[in-house]
Amino acid sequence: MKPIDKASDDRLTWERKASLVLIVMLERVGVEFGLNRLTELVQLDELDVVNQLRRFIKEGLLSRRTDQDVFPAKDFFHLPDSTADRVRLKVQLADEGVLRELAAERALDVDRALGLFPERQPYEVALGKALRDARREFGWSLEDAAIKIRAVTAEALCRYEHGDGVPSLIVVAELAQAYEVDPSELVVRAACHSKVDQRVDSLRVADPVLRAVLAHSFAIRVKQERQRTKSLRTRVA
Repeated sequence: MKPIDKASDDRLTWERKASLVLIVMLERVGVEFGLNRLTELVQLDELDVVNQLRRFIKEGLLSRRTDQDVFPAKDFFHLPDSTADRVRLKVQLADEGVLRELAAERALDVDRALGLFPERQPYEVALGKALRDARREFGWSLEDAAIKIRAVTAEALCRYEHGDGVPSLIVVAELAQAYEVDPSELVVRAACHSKVDQRVDSLRVADPVLRAVLAHSFAIRVKQERQRTKSLRTRVA
């Protein structure tokens, strides 16, 4: 099957081409795709696909394998579980009507690629779940974590894990270090699973880690503003 060259399609911006490649990878996380199969699925010029793959390999999102035992040698690419949330967040940045239309033309499912998240939750709730999952996977109780990390009590950590408040990024980093996970992955995962913050969008930041950090910072600001408002109402009363 000859790839369909749609390079002249004015809907295909650089980011949309990139998103189509990532949607294919997200549909089967961890499964290797050959270059020919990828090109066939996204229906883009092979050079476009190669350029996007190089970009994502450089960013540490995708992995590449050259199998010299196959003749002729073929390139295989796959998306590890560890970077799937960062990739989902990248797709979300370009997830608009045109991208959905382009994906549908190629029999690709954007919702499936994003992980079928029908209900978007507040950032603090998504972060709490990410923290809770990391702690449980490490095998610690709330008390264990509080003993290791003196900056947070078991009661405070319980509140954070249930979305009642937002820990500072320093606390998130300390928790991540204790759980032996990447702190950036925790905040990116939370941003990926939460409602898109329009304030972050208005800043036009493309990097997924920085976007997640901004979402975290805005969540802290909202919490502080609510506390100030509550304090003022109490004084007036």
